[in-house]
Amino acid sequence: MAARLSVALALAALAIASPAEARSGVLHLPDPLPSRTLDLPILMYHRVGPVIASQPAITQTLTVSPADFEAQMTWLVAHGYHAVGPLRAFEALEYGRPLPPKPVMITFDDGYRDVLWHAAPVLHRLHLPATEYVITGRISGPDPSFLTWPELLRLEKLGVTIGSHTVTHRDLTLMPSSEAFTELRSSRQALERHLGRPVQWFAYPFGAENPAVVALALKAGYVMAVTTHGGVMQSAAEPLLLHREEVTDTTGPTGLAGLVG
Repeated sequence: MAARLSVALALAALAIASPAEARSGVLHLPDPLPSRTLDLPILMYHRVGPVIASQPAITQTLTVSPADFEAQMTWLVAHGYHAVGPLRAFEALEYGRPLPPKPVMITFDDGYRDVLWHAAPVLHRLHLPATEYVITGRISGPDPSFLTWPELLRLEKLGVTIGSHTVTHRDLTLMPSSEAFTELRSSRQALERHLGRPVQWFAYPFGAENPAVVALALKAGYVMAVTTHGGVMQSAAEPLLLHREEVTDTTGPTGLAGLVG
């Protein structure tokens, strides 16, 4: 309830525009926010690639093998699921536009390079849109695990929408509000500068959020954000608190069936 109140107050303060004013490509939330809910599973991946024994245990846990990932995506298609990107989800949630039968969102966190090599080709072949939330401070940085800016553009061309995961991946709830806002705004600005279009999708680092952080995300221009809270029911009244189901190295196709079901 507190988070919902913060959203409502932030919307009023920002004087959110009507849908007709979004022709520039900038999206706006309706005011007041609708009360509808949607059954929309959002899957959360991190890495897709071979598991290396020398890697930390957490890295191994967050790495889905290419074979498992392909099997999971093939299972979704075979069982009639239709992947949707963030824009279609946003329009359905906030403006009541229809979704296909059995919709699902596929998301990746952090901006790992192996998503380009092992996940994107499968998604592209099966016509499954997805979203990658990237840590902008790690793009084209010294760690070869992360995407470069040219690779990010290539990923986008393969049908993966790019969203923000802040600049440094620090817990926003533990930072002064001015620093948290800089993380939110600067990452969005960097992405828009390199991609040449508005970027209004966001994922909280570590899934950490509170009403103050949600209000800052709205102020920074985001219209939809995902958490790490489990569940498949999404509320239009809380567009910056969407639920996700995490996929790990042990999920497999059978586990995926349980997550989306």
